[in-house]
Amino acid sequence: MKQELALRTVAGTLRNGDVVDFVKTSVKAGYREFFGEFNDEVCGMVDQSFDRLSRSQCDGVDPARLIEVTSALLDDTFRKSDSSFWFSRIYHLYKTETKPEGDFQTLQKLLPGKSVLDYGCGSGYLDARLAKGGYKVFITDVLDYRYEEARQLPFVQMSSATDIGYPDDSVDVALVLAVLHHINPDDLPRVIQRLRKVARHALIKEDTYGWPERAEGLADCLRTQVLLRTFLGMTLERQQQVLALIDFFANAIAQGIPEMNMPFAFKTVAEWEQVLLENGFRVTRSIVAGFEPARMHKSCHVWLVCERT
Repeated sequence: MKQELALRTVAGTLRNGDVVDFVKTSVKAGYREFFGEFNDEVCGMVDQSFDRLSRSQCDGVDPARLIEVTSALLDDTFRKSDSSFWFSRIYHLYKTETKPEGDFQTLQKLLPGKSVLDYGCGSGYLDARLAKGGYKVFITDVLDYRYEEARQLPFVQMSSATDIGYPDDSVDVALVLAVLHHINPDDLPRVIQRLRKVARHALIKEDTYGWPERAEGLADCLRTQVLLRTFLGMTLERQQQVLALIDFFANAIAQGIPEMNMPFAFKTVAEWEQVLLENGFRVTRSIVAGFEPARMHKSCHVWLVCERT
């Protein structure tokens, strides 16, 4: 039922031409930073993908047709079964080297401690980089698709999002990168409460919308990010739709994980601050990242630096 709701959300969003056009522009802007000689081909793939996805919903919201077209795109456009395909090779390089290194340089400035639990670690590329950089790293996820080097790190596979199998007060900081909006809303309070027991601090990165005018870093981002200026000029409803479609495309198609849980539980910064406070974390800084450069899949991001109350 939850997957059906997510599919209906995406299917309905694909019927909004303005949202689709913005997301296409965002994806192509990110890809142009990385695909070099393949820029024309990859932008053509993006146009073709969104055209096929949108056409699948032209007669009405149709989740079954969305599944069918997504599967076809994975097979015949992004060729996810072929690791030698140029898209797969460049995307793999980005995920294994470029993105972890960029994240590491940012995290060095923000992490309030040297022992880290990465909640929702995914493939573990960043965690391996943190370990090389002198951090004591522990990792956990519901799915286990770690790459080889990350398999040397302490790992506990969760049976559910709330099953965080590490002792109380075992790390300095819980690192939660673009994960909380993948948690079912009914589970979110328990996840935050459990992380609060495990870690004294939390460093959270989230896709967000509806920025307050005086948010830290917003003025600088608005000066340099055309995508952010356009995004914030949309209604709040359309901003939410943009985040959902970006999330779907990046995870279900580009990364090739359509089974990922996607409730699209996005919140404004004020809403994140409130739900975190209600469950034991005080946000000490909310830092605008926006549609960052050097990101293959750009979205409107915020850093939330938190401490246990």
